[in-house]
Amino acid sequence: MKIIRLDLISFGRFNNYTIEFGDKFNLIYGLNESGKTTISKFIEGVFYGFVKPYLKRTVFSEDYEKYRPWNSENYEGSILVEKDNKRYVIYRNFKEKYFNIFNETTGNNETELDGFNQDNLSFPGEYFFKMPSDIFKSTVFSNLKELDAENKNVSSIVDMLLNSSDSNNDSVSFKKALDNLEKMKSNIGTKQSKAKPLGSLYQKKFDLEDEIKNINKDKKEYEDSLNKLNEYKLRHEKLLLNKEKLVNLHKKNDIEKIEDAKNYKMQILKEKASLLDRVSKIKYINDIDEDDVNSLEYQNKLLNDNRITFNELSKQKKLLSKDYYQLKAKLSNYETIRDYIDEMNNLIKKLNGISKLKLKLLIIGVIFTIIVAGMIYMTGYTKEIVIAPVLFVLYYILVSISNKFKKLSYNRQLNKIVQKVNQITNMSYKNYNEVINDFRYDSNMDKSIDYLSKLEGQLQDIDSRLDSIINEDESSKSKINNILSSSRNLKNIDVEDYRRKKIEYDQLMDRISDKDDQLQKISSEYDFSILLEDINSDSIKLENNDIKDINLLNKEIDESIEENAKLFERTKILEKSVNLLLEKEEKLADINENIQKYENEITSIELAMDLINKSINKLHKNFIPRINKKVSEMMAYSTKDKDKFRVDENLDVSIYDGVKFYEQKHLSSGTFDLLSVFIRISVLEELMGLDYLMILDDCFVQLDDVRYKKCLDLLFKISNNNQIILFSCQNRDEQLLNELDIIYKKIELK
Repeated sequence: MKIIRLDLISFGRFNNYTIEFGDKFNLIYGLNESGKTTISKFIEGVFYGFVKPYLKRTVFSEDYEKYRPWNSENYEGSILVEKDNKRYVIYRNFKEKYFNIFNETTGNNETELDGFNQDNLSFPGEYFFKMPSDIFKSTVFSNLKELDAENKNVSSIVDMLLNSSDSNNDSVSFKKALDNLEKMKSNIGTKQSKAKPLGSLYQKKFDLEDEIKNINKDKKEYEDSLNKLNEYKLRHEKLLLNKEKLVNLHKKNDIEKIEDAKNYKMQILKEKASLLDRVSKIKYINDIDEDDVNSLEYQNKLLNDNRITFNELSKQKKLLSKDYYQLKAKLSNYETIRDYIDEMNNLIKKLNGISKLKLKLLIIGVIFTIIVAGMIYMTGYTKEIVIAPVLFVLYYILVSISNKFKKLSYNRQLNKIVQKVNQITNMSYKNYNEVINDFRYDSNMDKSIDYLSKLEGQLQDIDSRLDSIINEDESSKSKINNILSSSRNLKNIDVEDYRRKKIEYDQLMDRISDKDDQLQKISSEYDFSILLEDINSDSIKLENNDIKDINLLNKEIDESIEENAKLFERTKILEKSVNLLLEKEEKLADINENIQKYENEITSIELAMDLINKSINKLHKNFIPRINKKVSEMMAYSTKDKDKFRVDENLDVSIYDGVKFYEQKHLSSGTFDLLSVFIRISVLEELMGLDYLMILDDCFVQLDDVRYKKCLDLLFKISNNNQIILFSCQNRDEQLLNELDIIYKKIELK
C-alpha cells in the first residue's frame, strides 16, 4: 500500500498544490506553520472524510470546518494510491460531501470494489486500510500528541488483532460478537426486569392468570343471570298482554278526538299545498346564486357611478379645453403678435409725436408772432402789427389739418392691426390698448405659460380618468354578460325584483316549515291507524286479576323493563368477559411458549459467550507473544538496552530488568515514544501483513541522536517493503539520514 501523489486542489492554506512521494522513505521537511499538519490531515480527510466512526448517522469531526480553504469556495482534493499492483485515484469533494474512486489505467469509476457504498463517506479508508478512522489514527498515523495521549482505541485495536489472528473467518469481530451477545442477553432481560421482554412476559403471564381466575367467577354469575333473565322475560310478556287489552278498551274513546285531529291535519295539508303552489311559481329564485346577484348589483352600481363621473369630467374637460385652446392660441401666436405690437407702438409714438409737435408749433408760433409784431412796431408800422397774428393763425390751422389727417391714418392702421390680431387669436379686442396690455411680456405672461401647462396636465388627467372609466365600463359590461350567460334566470329579472321575490320565497318556505312542524306534532300526538281498526269492546275479556288501572299497569311494565335492562346489561358485560376466556387461555399458552423460547435463547447466548471467551483467551496467546517479540527486537536494535519489554493484552508496556517488572510510567519520554511507534509497527504487521505504510509526524523529537540514528536505520529497512512518510521540522533528520547513506526523497514545504 503506497501513496503516490497528493493533489491539494483547495484545502486549508493550500490551493492547487501537488506532492509526489517516493516508494520507500520520504522526508517532508518544513518549519512550524508551514503546513505539515494540514498535509497529514488532508491524507486522513480524503480517505475517511472527517466522519466520526461507529455512528448510525453522519457526524463530522471538528477538522471538517477547521481545514476549509482559506481563499476558495471549493473544498476538494485527490490522492493517487497503489495497492495490489493497481493504481487508484481517490477524489473527494468535501463541500458537496461525496467521493469517487477511479482506476488510473482504465479511468473507470470503481463501484465494484468489495463493500463499495457511496453513502459511507469513510469507505475509501476502510477499504484500503481495512480499519476505521480511529484505528487508522492510532496505527498508520502517529504524531507526538497521539503518543503522549492516553490511547482510547486499544479495545478496538485488540479486537482487530483477534480477528486477524483467526484464520478461519477474518470477517468476525470477537469484541462485536461478545458485545452483540451481551446486548442480546440484556435485551431479553431477566424474570424480574419488567421493562425487558422476558420480565414483561412473566408479568403478562401473572396478570393473565389473575384475569382467567376472575373470568371463571364471572362465568358462573353469567349463567345464573341468564336464568333470571328468562324469568323476567316471561313476566314482562304477560304484563304487556294485559296492557294491550286495556289499551284496546280506551281506543274507542279516543276516536272522536282523532277525527277532529284528522280534519285539522287535512286543513293544514291544504294550506301547505297552496303555499307549495305559490313557491313553485317563484322557485327559480332559489336557483339564482346570491353571489351573482351581488356581483351584478355591484357592477350596475359601478356603471351608474362611472356614468355620473364621466359626465362631470366631460363638462370639466369642455370648460378647461376652451380656456386651454384660447390661451394656447394666444401663446402660440405670441411672436407674430409681438411684431404687430411693435408696429402699433411705432404708430402710437407717431401719434404722440404729432401731439408734441402741435404744442411745439403753438409755442413757436406765439414766440414768432411776438417777435414779428415787435419788429413791425419798432419800424413804426403799427397798423401792420395785425398781420403777424393772422399769419400765425393761418399757419396753425394748416398744421392742425395736416396732423388731423395723419392721426386718422395712424388710427386706421392701428384698427387694422387689432382686427388682424383678433383673427389670429380668435379674440375680440376692442382697441390696441387691450392688445398691448394682454400681450405685454411680464410676470403675467409667465403665469399664463404656467397656467397653460397646468391646464394641459388637468386635461391629461381628465383624459386618463375618462379612459380608465371607459375600461372599467367595458370590464363591468363583460362581467355582467358573463354573469347573465351563466345564470339564465337573471336575464329576465332585475335585482330589485329578485330581492323582493327572494324575501317572498323565504317567507313562504318558513310558513311551509311551520306547517310541517304542526303536522309532525299532530302525527306524534294522535294514532290515526285506530280509525282503520274495527274495535269491538265486547270481544275483549279480562281476568279478574288483570283488570287494573292502566297507569298502575304502566308502572309495573316500566319496573319490569328497568329490571330486564339492568340484568341484560349485566349479562352483556359478563358475556364479554366470558367470551375472552378462550382468548386469554390461548394468549397464556403463547406467553408460556415465548418465555420458554427466551429462556432457551439465554442459555444458548451464555454457551456462545463462553465459547468465544475461550477462543479469545486462546488467540491472545498467539498474537501477544508475536508483538512482544517484534517490539523487543526493535528496541534491542535501537537502544542496545538489556532490559526486556513486555506488552500485555491491553497494549500496556512493562519493563523487566532481570529482577522485577516496572510499569511504563517509569520510562523516559524518548523511550516511551520509541516503544509507542514500535508497538504501532508490530500491530500494523499483525493487521496488514507487509503491505502497509506509516505516517510519522515529529514522533522522535525527544530521542537523542544515537537512538534516533538507530531508529532511522530500522525505519529504512522497513521501508524496503513498506512506504514511510516522516514529517519533521528539524534539520537533524536530514543530517542523520545522510550519515547513514539512506536513500530517501525529501519534500520541503515553504
